[in-house]
Amino acid sequence: MKQRGNYRFLLLFFAAFCLLLGGCRTTEKKEIAFADVGWDSVRFHNAVAGLIAESAYGYTWTETPGSTPIMHEALNKGEIDVSMEEWTDNISSYEKDLKAGTFQELGSNYDDDKQGFYVPRYVIEGDPSRGIEAAAPDLKTVQDLEKYADIFTDQENPGKGRIYGGIPGWEINETMRKKVSYNGLDSLYNYFQPGSDSALSAAFTSAYEKGEPIVGYYWEPTWLTGKCDLVLLEDKAYVDEEQFREGKTECPAVNVTIAVSNTFAQSNPEFCSFLENYHTSSKLTSEALAYMQETGNDYTAAAKWFLTEHEDLIEQWLPDKEKADAVKGALGIQKVRKNYFLEFPFELPIHTEDFDSAVKAFAAHFSGFFNGIRDGLDGMIGGIHGILGLIPWWLMIFLVFLGGWKIGGKIKTGILYSILLFIVGMIGLWAMMYETLAIVIASVVISLAAGLPIGILISGSERANRILRPILDTMQTMPVFVYLIPAVLFFGLGRAPAVIATTVYAVVPVIRLTSHGIRQVEPEVVEAARSFGSTWLQCLWKVQIPQAMPTILTGVNQTLMMAMSMVVTCSMIGASGLGMEVLISVNRIEIGRGLLAGIAVVIVAILMDRMTQGCLRKGEEERNGK
Repeated sequence: MKQRGNYRFLLLFFAAFCLLLGGCRTTEKKEIAFADVGWDSVRFHNAVAGLIAESAYGYTWTETPGSTPIMHEALNKGEIDVSMEEWTDNISSYEKDLKAGTFQELGSNYDDDKQGFYVPRYVIEGDPSRGIEAAAPDLKTVQDLEKYADIFTDQENPGKGRIYGGIPGWEINETMRKKVSYNGLDSLYNYFQPGSDSALSAAFTSAYEKGEPIVGYYWEPTWLTGKCDLVLLEDKAYVDEEQFREGKTECPAVNVTIAVSNTFAQSNPEFCSFLENYHTSSKLTSEALAYMQETGNDYTAAAKWFLTEHEDLIEQWLPDKEKADAVKGALGIQKVRKNYFLEFPFELPIHTEDFDSAVKAFAAHFSGFFNGIRDGLDGMIGGIHGILGLIPWWLMIFLVFLGGWKIGGKIKTGILYSILLFIVGMIGLWAMMYETLAIVIASVVISLAAGLPIGILISGSERANRILRPILDTMQTMPVFVYLIPAVLFFGLGRAPAVIATTVYAVVPVIRLTSHGIRQVEPEVVEAARSFGSTWLQCLWKVQIPQAMPTILTGVNQTLMMAMSMVVTCSMIGASGLGMEVLISVNRIEIGRGLLAGIAVVIVAILMDRMTQGCLRKGEEERNGK
C-alpha cells in the first residue's frame, strides 16, 4: 500500500508539472512582431500601436518586412503576431482563411479609403505656376480616357497610350485590367504592370516632378496622395461585388482590417482588446503621412505627434484610465539620455531630402536628353525582340541543337540542349523567354561595347586603373536594388531602365577581366612585337588581345550570367518576361507557378553559360593546335 501511495504521489506531481508547463506556454508574449508590408501607412500604424504597447502594456516590438501575401501567410502560421493593415480585397485567400480560423480578425482599422485610376490635377486643369497647360481639360471619367490615348503615350510603343496597372499578385490588379478591357481601352492603351508599389509610386513622382501626363492605379491613404495633387477618375456607381470584380463599376472602399495570429490572440487577450477598439480613418492616416512628408520626421515621431493631436483617441482605445494616463505620460517624457559607452555618441545631420530634390530637379531639367536615350534603348530592345520573334520555335531549337553539337563536339550535347529548350516551350513560357532574352542581349551588347574599351584603357594606364578601381569595387558590391532607383528616376518604368540597371550591374566583370587578361601577357612577347616594328595599336590588336582572349571571354561569360540574374530583379520596375512571372508567383505565393518560371530561368541561364564556355574551350583548343 505504501508503494502504491508513492506511485500516486509521483503521478500527481507529474500532472502538476505538466499543468505548470502548459501554463507557461500560454503566458503573455512580451515582444510583438508587427507585419511590415512596405508602405508608409502600415509603418505609421505599427508605430502608434507599438508606442501604446510599450507605454501601457510593457511590451517591446519589432517589424517583419515582406509583401502582402507573404505576411498574410506568416500570420496564418503564427510567424508574425499582428497585422495592422490587412487589405482584404488584395488577399485572394483572406475570406477562406478567416472562415477556416487560421487567424483572428479584430476589427476594422479604416474603411473609407479610395482606389482607382488617378491623374495629376495639372493634366486636367494645368498649372500656370509651373508653366503647364491643361492637356486633357474634359477628362473626368475612366470612359473619357479613350479621347486622350495620345496624351498618355507609351514610350515603348508610341502607337498606343499607357495605363499603369496594379501590382502583380494583388487581386485589384486583375480588376483594373478588366476595367480597361470593359471600357474598350485595351485597343488604345497598353496595360502596364509596374512590378512593385515602390516602382508605381516612383513612376508617379517622376512624372509629377517633370510635369508629364500619367494615368494609373493608386489608392489612399498614402504619402503620394498627400504630397501630389492627384485626381481620382470617376466611374459608374458601385452596384455589387460581382460587377466591381468585372471592372464595370467604381472601386468600393476596402475594409482594411486588423488581424492577429491565433497563438497571439490566445496568450495576449488584454492587448487584443485594445486592438479591437483601434479604429482610424483614411483622412486621419493621410494627415499623419502628410506631416511626415512635410517635416521629414520618422514614424515614431509621427505617432507621438498624432496621439498628441488626437488625444481623444487614446481614451476611446483604452477605456482603462490607468493605461490611458500611462500613454499620455509617455508622450510628454523627454528623450532618454544615451549610454555613450554602448551607443554611438553622435550622428551627422545628413539631409537626404535635399539630395533627392536636387537629383529630381536634374532629371526634370534634362528630361529631353534622358527621354532620347530611353527611346533609343526601346528601339534597340524592340528590334532584338522583333528578330527573335521571326525565328520559329522549331528553328530556334534546331539552332541550339546545332550549336551544342558543334561547340561541345558531341551530338548528345546538342540533343540535351534542344530538349531543355523544348521544355521551356512545353510549360508555356516561350514568349516570355524571348522578352527576357531581348533585354539580356541588349544589356550584354551595351556592356561589351562600353566594358571592352574601358578594360583596354585601364590595362595600359596605371593612373586610369587607380581611378577606376574603387569605382568598379563600388559597382560590384552595391546592393542590386540600389541600381533600380536612378534607373526609374531618369528613365521611368519598363524595358529601358531595366537595360540601364542591368548594364551598370553586369559591366564590371568584362572590364576587370579584359584588363587582367591583357596585363597577364608576357612582357617579352610584347617587346618582341615592338622590336619588329609593331605600333602600339598593332601590338594590342594582334598580340595582346589574342593572348588575353581566354580571360576576356571568361569576363564575357560572367557579364552574361550577371545580366541574366539582374533581369529577374528588374521585373520590380516593370520589365516583362520570365522575371515578371517569378514576381507574380512570389506575390501570390503560388509555388507551382514560381517553380515553372524558375525552371525556365535556370534553363536559359544554363544554355547561355554552357555555350559561351564551350566557345571558350574550343577557342583555346584551336590556339593550342589541337
